[in-house]
Amino acid sequence: MNHSTDRDLVNGCVSGNKKALEAFVRRFSDSVYRTVQYTFKAKNVMYTESDLEDLHNSVFLHLFESGCKRLRQYKGKNGCSLHSWIRIVTVRLVIDHFRKEANSPLGCWKTNLPIEIFAPKAQDSEPWDRIDTARLRNLVEAGMEELMPRDRLFLKLHFMGDLPVREVADIMNISEANAHSLKHRAIKRLRSKVLLKTK
Repeated sequence: MNHSTDRDLVNGCVSGNKKALEAFVRRFSDSVYRTVQYTFKAKNVMYTESDLEDLHNSVFLHLFESGCKRLRQYKGKNGCSLHSWIRIVTVRLVIDHFRKEANSPLGCWKTNLPIEIFAPKAQDSEPWDRIDTARLRNLVEAGMEELMPRDRLFLKLHFMGDLPVREVADIMNISEANAHSLKHRAIKRLRSKVLLKTK
């Protein structure tokens, strides 16, 4: 069977042709791996080789599962090559992984919460120079666990995942204006929780 074109290759995979599936993996394996790695780096998220390999494999499982249900969605419209389409699918899958990790108690973020943002205002409590950084960080992290999932997800994606508000809005499926409002409210709620823990 000739797999010289994108459509031939997709049709071969969809039909369950073993050689087509193997050719598909060989052709796009390096690109998927590099795209996974690039997305981690672009979002400033810590990763291990195991993380890259797991997500690399997840992309192909995602495309091939349920009789190649996802791969069947490729139409090649507007000149979009199969290679470009797979890169888009890969980035979205990795971003979805970040979102799930952000909602996890463990998380995998490289950057820490900027605790100075969430510290109560000087007039609300004792001067913050009397509280050591380690204790303040613990207070902020404890306060995070008490937030509603929506607030916690936004703060982790924006501050710990280093994603701009616009991208967080896209991930959370809300408008950018609503995302800015959510940011303001989430910071205010977390600051209040930290303040309560110092009294």
